[in-house]
Amino acid sequence: MTSARDLAYQAEYQKRRRAIARAAGDHQLNLTVPHELVARLDHLKLDRGLANRNDALATVLREYFASGPSKGNPP
Repeated sequence: MTSARDLAYQAEYQKRRRAIARAAGDHQLNLTVPHELVARLDHLKLDRGLANRNDALATVLREYFASGPSKGNPP
C-alpha cells in the first residue's frame, strides 16, 4: 500500500520535473491514443534505444515536421 508520505514525495517529484522541463523550454502534452499507437511507440523506443515514450513521440513529431511543410502547417 502506498503511504501518504510516498504520495506526497511523488507529487513533489513530479512538480520538480515539470518545473525543470518548463525552464528548458519544454511543454507538457497529455493525450489519449489507441493501444496500437502506444505499442508502435514502444517498438520505436526499443529499436532506437530511447529512454521512454516521451522521447519516442518527440522523435516521431520531429521527423514528421522535418519531412517538409504540409498543407495547413506553418513552414
